Amino acid sequence: MATLVSNIRPLLPLLLVAIFAACNPEVAAYTEGVEISINVEQVSAGFAQVRFSTNKEAFYLISIQPTQEGVEPQKIAKTFMLLSLDSAYVDYLYWRNKQLQQHIPFVADFSSHSLQYGDIKHFFTLLQPNTEYWVYAFVVDPNTNKPAGKLFVETIMTDSVSRLPLQFEYRIDGHWDYIYPIDSMDEIVSTIPWVGETIDSLTIREGGWRVPGEYFFERFRNVYYEDYERILYGIYAHENDGVGDGTSSTRFEVGKTYYTAMAALDAPLVFPLPQNIYNIYRFTWTGEDMDTVFLPQNSMLGEW
Repeated sequence: MATLVSNIRPLLPLLLVAIFAACNPEVAAYTEGVEISINVEQVSAGFAQVRFSTNKEAFYLISIQPTQEGVEPQKIAKTFMLLSLDSAYVDYLYWRNKQLQQHIPFVADFSSHSLQYGDIKHFFTLLQPNTEYWVYAFVVDPNTNKPAGKLFVETIMTDSVSRLPLQFEYRIDGHWDYIYPIDSMDEIVSTIPWVGETIDSLTIREGGWRVPGEYFFERFRNVYYEDYERILYGIYAHENDGVGDGTSSTRFEVGKTYYTAMAALDAPLVFPLPQNIYNIYRFTWTGEDMDTVFLPQNSMLGEW
């Protein structure tokens, strides 16, 4: 799979606010008297949807981390905020280094890249099931990149199993295929991570796998913990021309049978893969004129 086409329309207002704040030197950025409201709107096994809002315009850092026994963040607020800011700055330097190595003409500063501005909705993903987390935020002075004001904290508990059903519609149009993650209302979902792959049936059989579902489980199960570059969000498009991109190098050939599988990564995967987060489609490619749509009800259960 080569080209990710994410559904970013819901995020555009937030991106525009962040860009405006970063590029406009006259923008207000209070560091005193700022209150940050943390409203947890949804929690699943590996996912939390949280809304952050401020009573004044300010730059602030948001994050999440597992709770620690015997630690009360509010009692060590200064140290807690400094450690969080240090961690965010290390991540920023890693990102900036990659941008500079690629000769990107514009590289955002720390405030523009790592801090929030204004009211936002944020999606924390790849959390661990049945785990208690601190969701927190605090104001950062954009001139000094130091914490300013109070630490705001909410505690959440993730579910033990996924409660966010995610299905996948799949379309083949010549050498191209398109994957659409959808919820129970058939709406496109761009906030839940997922993984997918297309492989020819002969490769699976020659590998000694009993059923295709077993093959895909082995391919997908470590992505949640290790192979982050394979994680996808939103709509995805890929040309199956044999050019590998680190995720897939399949080349469609007339008369060959293929399997395409997708699975939501709301939580670590277990075998057999639950049907409410997993689809697998089998097809024989008929050539450039092929234009076929597969719906979740067409999904097989991993058998041949």
